[in-house]
Order: sequence, then C-alpha cells, then structure tokens
Amino acid sequence: MNLFALVLLSRAVYSLMWFFTAPVLPAILRDLEVDPSQAGLLPAVFIIGAAVTQIPASYLGALYGHDKAAGLGMVIFGASSILLSLSPGWIWLLLFRALGGVGAGLFFSTAGAVLVALRPNAVGSALGWYNASFNIGAFAGYYWGFAAAVLGWRAALAAPGALSIALGLLLLRGRGLRSPASISRGAVAYGLASFPFWGAVYAANNLTATWLHLFRNLSEGVAGAISSAAMVSGFFGGLLGRLYDRLRRKHVLLLGAPLVSTLVYLAIPGAPLWVTPLLVFLYGMSFNAYITSVYAAASRRAENPASALAIINIVNMALGLHFSYAFSWLMTQSPEYPWHMLSLLTFISALSTYIVANRLKIY
Repeated sequence: MNLFALVLLSRAVYSLMWFFTAPVLPAILRDLEVDPSQAGLLPAVFIIGAAVTQIPASYLGALYGHDKAAGLGMVIFGASSILLSLSPGWIWLLLFRALGGVGAGLFFSTAGAVLVALRPNAVGSALGWYNASFNIGAFAGYYWGFAAAVLGWRAALAAPGALSIALGLLLLRGRGLRSPASISRGAVAYGLASFPFWGAVYAANNLTATWLHLFRNLSEGVAGAISSAAMVSGFFGGLLGRLYDRLRRKHVLLLGAPLVSTLVYLAIPGAPLWVTPLLVFLYGMSFNAYITSVYAAASRRAENPASALAIINIVNMALGLHFSYAFSWLMTQSPEYPWHMLSLLTFISALSTYIVANRLKIY
C-alpha cells in the first residue's frame, strides 16, 4: 500500500475510534455501575489528551519524520482502545481514554503533514481527502452500537484497536518525511478565525440528535440517523479540496462556506421535518469546504505543516469546545435560541477569516 493511501486508511480508523464510545456509553455506564452524570468525563479526558500532544507531535515529526510520529500515535491510540476493553472500573476507563487522546494528538497534524509533503502542488485536494476519510470513519463510529450489540461493548472497542496498531506499525516503517521545526503565526490567526465555526459544528454534531428528540418528538435512533447526515457530507471532502486548489479567489470558500451555514442554522428550527436531513447535510458540507480551505491556506504558508495544523486544532478545541455547554443551556430557554447562537458564530468566522485571508494575502 502506498503511503498516501495508508495515511487515509489510518485516518478513517482514527476517526472511528474518536466516536465509537458514544453509542456504547450507556452499556458501559450500566456494566460499571457509573452515574450517568459522569458520562461527559469520557469525551472530556480524550479531548484533553489530544490537545496537550498537538505541538509536541509537530516537533517529533520535524525531528524523526511525520510519518513515524503519526505511526506512533496510531499504535498508542490502538493500544488504548484494547485497554479500554479490559478496564475493571470507571477510573481506569477514563485513564485509558485519555491515553487514546494522546495517541490521537500525535497522529492528526503529523499525518496531515505527510499528505502535504506528498502532494505539494495539490494541498487542498490532499487535505480534502484527509477530511473525507475522517468523516467516513466517524459515520461508522455513530453506528458502532450495532457492533456492540453483537460483540459486546468490550470486544467492539478492542477490534479497531488491533487494526490501529497494525496500521501504526506500517507507518513507523516509513521513510521519515521531515520539515523544519517552526511555529506559524498565520496558523494562530486562522485558528482564532475558525474556532467559532468549529465550535458551532462540534455542538451541532453532538446535540442535534438530542434537540430533534426533545423538540421534534423523534425516537433516539431516528434522530441519530438524521444527525449523521453531517458526516455523509464529508465524503465529498476530496472534491471540495480540489475545488480549493483550482479557484483563483480562495475567498469564495473561506467566506462563502460559513455564510451557507449561517443561513442553514437559522433555517433548522422552523423548517419542515423532511427538510432537516438536507439542512444537516448542508452545514456538514459547508464546514468541510471551509476547514479544508483553512488547513490548506495555513499549511501552504508554513515551513512545518504539522505545526500549522496542530496550532489550528488546539485553538479550535480549546476555544470552540465550550459552545456545546451554551447550546444545552439555550435549548432549555427556547428551541430556537441555540440555532441562533450557531448562526452568529458562523457569521463571525466568515468575517474574521476573510480579514485574516486578506491580511495574509491568500489568493
């Protein structure tokens, strides 16, 4: 298998392991006799583990090779998933999930840097396929509850871990693609511009199903299926990246994509139910077009693409994560309020990204 395809396959398995705990969490809480109020700790410790290793990962990649650093991340992530299946209690489960976040943090930016190095004249297309692979794995992760129903939650968590380790070992045998160890100020600017949109999509992806269940009276299964339409849209990431490469005026995607989501979020609370899957698909599609463009614009300017991707991701996670709490609170005040907040956030990202792109002269 060539390196480009190996990275994309690894990315899909990586994203599956991002999301595969969500559908099996109720079974975990029952078996380990954990109060449901503690359920939010599991995704939280994972994000913390991923955030703290982003910058170290870019430096490891610069020193030893981005493909090797990504391979180490996949091995650690896979091992953590196997350990999850062996957890004797809740505290151990949290520790092993945090370890998985460490592995995920080592993989994300370095694997993206490998694709940039392999396709220097088609950065948008390469990162577009990178995002598409993430959505394919995430889509499978949303439905991993079906695997758990057959195998049990412990075996369902262990199986992707074994595959992750195998893929990681293949990446560790790579050629050692390096780049200078440096920090990109432009990436910081793009991170600050993009975090409102990232936070809006993170909140929507996690809470749309709950909103549909509470305010549209849908079953949890149907609501979850509708919310997964945002991941289906990501399958077209490669095409969107190619569009970025070919456009002379990059602002079309950097400004236009978040403006589409601004309108979509405004429309969701009042739209007929049959239109909702299309609207969810559209905000997912617009985000993939936007974030692919942001990653490509920052990576092309950076001496160390892994550093640029890491910085954007850290800023997005650190600042964007908290809009989920606001969505939940606003939902208790009025069904429309959380969507108005998300619409405002995407509009802010549209304007701020346009300003950053003009100041950095991205064309």
